[in-house]
Amino acid sequence: MKISKLVTTFVCASALAAQTGDVLAATSATRDTTSLKRVAKTVTATVVGPNVKCHQWGFMTVRIKVQKTIVGTKVTKVKILSVDWPIYPDHTPKSKYINASALPLLRYETLKVQSAKLQAISGATNTTVSWEQSLQAALTQAHTA
Repeated sequence: MKISKLVTTFVCASALAAQTGDVLAATSATRDTTSLKRVAKTVTATVVGPNVKCHQWGFMTVRIKVQKTIVGTKVTKVKILSVDWPIYPDHTPKSKYINASALPLLRYETLKVQSAKLQAISGATNTTVSWEQSLQAALTQAHTA
């Protein structure tokens, strides 16, 4: 009879210890996952791409305003909020005429696509290529800064 009480006591104590262990394990697991969470912060920045030669027409510079999401020290997301062009080919009547139509289209396409991979604009190939190069450099700078 004493042996059966001893076995019963041992079984009950083991069951309680196992439940306590599960609770402790769950508590420590919860602590581990919360310590891994990092706070994301959002920053708005203006980035200017380099001057890119636009064939014989002059130079092109793209300036973008971006919203960057930063987790820790890493930029995880960049959203283009606005685009403009402080320098663009306008030294001849022909370049003024072409860019009066092409630049607003390039701005629209950039905001829509959110990258430098754009469709070429017919009649403004040189402007499109220069825009893409300056924009890509600005986006790369936004991801690293």
